[in-house]
Amino acid sequence: MAELATTGGLRAGVGRSTRRLAVVHDTDGPRVRWGLVWLVTSIGAAMVARGLLALVMGLAAGLAADQILRLRDADDAATAGTRPGGLLSDPRRLPAVLAAAALPLAAAAGTDTLAAALAGIVVVILVQRLCTAAVQPGHARAVADAALGAAVAGAVGLAAAAPVLAHGFGAQAAVVVLLLVCAYDAGDFLVGSGSATVWEGPAAGVAAVAVVTFAVSVVPLQPLDARAAYTLGAITCLLAPFGPPAASLLTGNGRRPARFLRRLDSLLILGPILPYVLAAIL
Repeated sequence: MAELATTGGLRAGVGRSTRRLAVVHDTDGPRVRWGLVWLVTSIGAAMVARGLLALVMGLAAGLAADQILRLRDADDAATAGTRPGGLLSDPRRLPAVLAAAALPLAAAAGTDTLAAALAGIVVVILVQRLCTAAVQPGHARAVADAALGAAVAGAVGLAAAAPVLAHGFGAQAAVVVLLLVCAYDAGDFLVGSGSATVWEGPAAGVAAVAVVTFAVSVVPLQPLDARAAYTLGAITCLLAPFGPPAASLLTGNGRRPARFLRRLDSLLILGPILPYVLAAIL
């Protein structure tokens, strides 16, 4: 009986953990229209110039990083019985937000610049927090804050940098990447916001990616051919569903509204892999 009770408790714990990571879509306000605005803005920027796409993705990354850390600050403030500070007065948020926004801009200059920027932001954030700890007690807390800030900036910045790196293979490659990711987000949101199970939304997102992949495969978009389109579609179907739960880990709960982060969450796991896939198939 004790063994059964323990097994039941473990299963219940796994179920609660899964529910905690599952995204509960925020349907208040014109969410579909904002999604269309994001689609048109990002694809339009990709068609105009790589630098413009980097600016758009950098802005999105900065807003997403700020949102994550604001939610974390709200948790800390609630525990301490205080109020969270503003962006300019918070020594943890501002460097991470600037670092996240800088990574897509660095990606526009190439992968070497992006790699150097990624290493640089870890050092800068750590040094900044340790210098702050020198005048404010709490060395261990400063290291923890630096680790969180660097993790958030790196994860969100690399996700936003993926379409910019894809643009290096041609504007059409970046457009296809954005189309596939937005198709997954649309299917996941439209079906997942009204479903009672956690799998229906991701399944609809995968189905939407399959439809868009077929459409892209029959349209000549150099340097992408049908084989490349199907490869990108397959990797998107495989990895995009893991992005929203990863975003829930960053925010602490999938039930927390995080509209800026949700613009990039499908790229959190997929994004860093995409440049390698494109390099292999093109």
